[in-house]
Amino acid sequence: MTLDKTPETIHTMFNMLAKKYDLANNIMSFGMQKYCKNSAIKMLDIKSNSNVIDLCCGTGDLSAIIKKFNPDCQITGIDFSENMLKIAKSKHKNIQFWQGDVTNLPYEDNFFDIAVMGFGLRNILNAEKSVEEVYRVLKPNGQFLHLDFGRKNLPSKIYEIITPILTKIFTDNPKAYSYLIKSKREFPEPQDLIKDFESKGFKLKKRKDFIFGVISAQLMQK
Repeated sequence: MTLDKTPETIHTMFNMLAKKYDLANNIMSFGMQKYCKNSAIKMLDIKSNSNVIDLCCGTGDLSAIIKKFNPDCQITGIDFSENMLKIAKSKHKNIQFWQGDVTNLPYEDNFFDIAVMGFGLRNILNAEKSVEEVYRVLKPNGQFLHLDFGRKNLPSKIYEIITPILTKIFTDNPKAYSYLIKSKREFPEPQDLIKDFESKGFKLKKRKDFIFGVISAQLMQK
């Protein structure tokens, strides 16, 4: 059965998840989400004048890590969930956050030096269009860092069994997290995802896997 990824459904679900999103992510990553995100951001070449966009920014963790590594860079976070953005704005007051659609970005061509997207692409109905938008708004040689679930190996299958149990115990919306596990199963493996990115014009610079391949980061260049 195909997952319902209509914007209305995803918007409603993530608004409902927002309050306990950070807690649930810590549970789902066995406490390793900060390590994975920090390690992924270190793959980037961030300069003091870099103009960065954080797509599907959620509660703003990737934006905050970038700002920590380089306080002088300019960061814009975009998400469609107003509840997620309320939390992002309350946690990270030195970063700009806007509600928007990553398949229709309100920016000129060649506007950003860096684009990052963490755990968002698999929730977008028209993922192909969003990747095209990322390519469009990046400057020549701009960097695109994508972070999400990785290989469908044995550790990944164990993860899929344990995670729904933990989220049912610690969160009030296990149904939504069962959706996230299903979306993980449908999402392409990293090697296939890289081919999809390359078909839009990107070149692979670096790939790094975490937690025995359960999480994967791909650094692409325009």
